[in-house]
Amino acid sequence: MEKFTQISGVPIGRIAVIMILGLCFLRFNVSCVLADDGNEAKLLQRIDELEKRIQVLEAQKPQPQKTMATAVTKNDVETIVDEKVKQAGFLKIPDELKDITLSGFADTSYVYNTGHPNSGKNTARVFDTEANSFALQAAKIALEKLPASTGGVGFRTDVLLGSDASIIKPYGWNTSDVNLEQAYIDIMAPLGKGLDIKVGKFVTLHGAEVIEAKDNWNFSRSLLFGYAIPFTHTGLRASYPIRDTLTGYIGINNGWDNIKDNNTGKSVESSLAWSPKGWLSFNLAGMYGSEETGNNHSNRSLVDFVATYQPFKQLTLKVNTDYAQEQDLVAPGKAATWSGVAGYARYDFTDKISFSDRLEYFSDPKGVRITSGTSADYWEDTVTWELRPFKNLITRLEYRYDHASDYVYTIGTKAAKNQGTIGTEVIYLF
Repeated sequence: MEKFTQISGVPIGRIAVIMILGLCFLRFNVSCVLADDGNEAKLLQRIDELEKRIQVLEAQKPQPQKTMATAVTKNDVETIVDEKVKQAGFLKIPDELKDITLSGFADTSYVYNTGHPNSGKNTARVFDTEANSFALQAAKIALEKLPASTGGVGFRTDVLLGSDASIIKPYGWNTSDVNLEQAYIDIMAPLGKGLDIKVGKFVTLHGAEVIEAKDNWNFSRSLLFGYAIPFTHTGLRASYPIRDTLTGYIGINNGWDNIKDNNTGKSVESSLAWSPKGWLSFNLAGMYGSEETGNNHSNRSLVDFVATYQPFKQLTLKVNTDYAQEQDLVAPGKAATWSGVAGYARYDFTDKISFSDRLEYFSDPKGVRITSGTSADYWEDTVTWELRPFKNLITRLEYRYDHASDYVYTIGTKAAKNQGTIGTEVIYLF
């Protein structure tokens, strides 16, 4: 019981007396304050003054700025941008224009013909046709909006200027040095893995090379690209990913390089693109339809095959072969054929220096594709050094040797079976 009568050695009775005296003292002071009306008024005034000062200080306190560590939502950014745009006096960019990408390039060249042909032309060439002359090959601007993979609508428009534009000018296009290389609406239908439908004008599915020199390994184009296959088509094309490594294409169009059809018939195109491995791919494409002006019954058929193989990172190999036949082209009931094969090799010494070699054979037995009326076989070998000193700059130095079974080339004013050229090219990309 002793431990309940003391707290830290102090008797409980003494503690009780102290607490009673403290309460009496506190009550006395409070009563005095309340009784003193003047002191009460001063105290309330002081409290009011302090509250006002706190409000002023709170208003003057700087607001915390958003930093990289602060979460900024997409709505915050769009609100700020929209406000700045309004302050600058510009209209708000519509949502439909926000996902459009702009790209393009400028392509210039100089070609020296060792035979100095009196005509000033390089024979059996596609785009590098001018001998011993500087040229603006192409200037291109492309606008593109891809449709959503889950379903939507996009578009692409490629405007091409320069001498290349006049070479690929389709039937029905009235201007020469300005060409609408592509212009199509791209619809992604939400069917299965996604059915991609293009309606308008687009580049061909055939060949190992393309119209844009920047995407090729050599400056000059192959004989197959220039004479065995078409450049563009106008119509409808659909593609579907059959598997992750296999995509199928099918379409119907006006035919070979026709923005306006030259007859009432239509041509059918198809292709299978197979990439079983990242270092191996195949593309098998074909076309069939009437191509002669005012002739709907004489059909042209084409089979094109391209295989690409990369045995190791620095080296890439490629092969392209074509075979075509056209009914009644030589005479009624007498068809014409043309065919060829091209092999490519490219070695990247560094990320800035590459070397490419193209070896090619093309047969035009009826003289309907390269030299009109002259039956000939053609061979060519092209070696190209490519230097990329800056991110957006491509430079090339190229030597090409052409040979034919007939006298189709020119040295000075004399007919010859061979032709040699040295070409340089500079391309700026954006």
